Amino acid sequence: MGRKIADFPLEELKKYRPDLTNKPADFDEFWRQEKEKMETVHPKVAVEWRKPVVPNLEVADLEFTSWDETPIKGILVKPEGAERGPVIFHFHGYTGRRGLMVDYLKWTSLGVTVVAFDVRGQGDSPDFARYPHASQVPGWMLHGILHKENYYYTNVYRDILLQLKWLRSGEAPVVPEKLGFAGGSQGGALALAAAALDGKPDFAMADYPFLAHFDRALNIALSGPYLEIVDYFKWNDPEYHNYDRILNTLGYIDCVHFCNSIECPTIMAIGLEDAVTPPSTVFAAYNHINSSDKSIHVYPQFTHEVNPFHEEKKLRFIVEQIENNHESESRN
Repeated sequence: MGRKIADFPLEELKKYRPDLTNKPADFDEFWRQEKEKMETVHPKVAVEWRKPVVPNLEVADLEFTSWDETPIKGILVKPEGAERGPVIFHFHGYTGRRGLMVDYLKWTSLGVTVVAFDVRGQGDSPDFARYPHASQVPGWMLHGILHKENYYYTNVYRDILLQLKWLRSGEAPVVPEKLGFAGGSQGGALALAAAALDGKPDFAMADYPFLAHFDRALNIALSGPYLEIVDYFKWNDPEYHNYDRILNTLGYIDCVHFCNSIECPTIMAIGLEDAVTPPSTVFAAYNHINSSDKSIHVYPQFTHEVNPFHEEKKLRFIVEQIENNHESESRN
């Protein structure tokens, strides 16, 4: 089996379902109120169609004006002439960007439309809640971390709520007959959070999700964005005076705390050599998902990386979802 697992043994990981001791008591009420706030906002979305490059495919650049007037860049890739059909809302990884047309051909080949936006402040999009320009360098973990109302990821989740409102409004170029969420790392966490916030998704795909089980991640992650918070304590709060306050803020965006609201078919993946999103933090999310149709695929030798073997599994999963015409009344 190769190198030793640097976390719990696999049999323990499969059963690892920690108590949600850091989930704020008002978590559900907080997000209910945020949903209500976003319902009062009507998003402005500019859609600019490109000259066709690939036959039988249409591509548009999007500019989504969010709740605080931040112009967030996006891309929409759809089969030619499609006005309705399955849609995947894709989220990118930390410091990444919305992606290119070529990144989504594997899904459009199945008749799926893909919508992807920059996460505010990342890719080509600014963050008007804090900065006027985007960046592909680390640092987003700490912005506003002492204040849950204006923490960076609280604002990101607000964007997602508004983007979902647009996707389901009938004003988007394609009406989603089925809507799925997908992403890896940061994108995996946002896919899980979006599935819960949406309340009626048809499927979710989350590879090695980040933003999960912070109280453990901060203690065992060996690289990646969690260390931004670890370094904050080292250089700014070496005796951890603000630890509980920071864990409380993180509790509102921890994707594990959203997972018990996810009831749709879900597929996940984790590499047992992943030092960025340790396996136990990923299993913590998986084991709290409240779906009877879920699976997690374990790759012992993989680290925090794109896995072509799992990409094939996701393609089969998508085919199964779009061919399954049975929808429960809760998703109508």
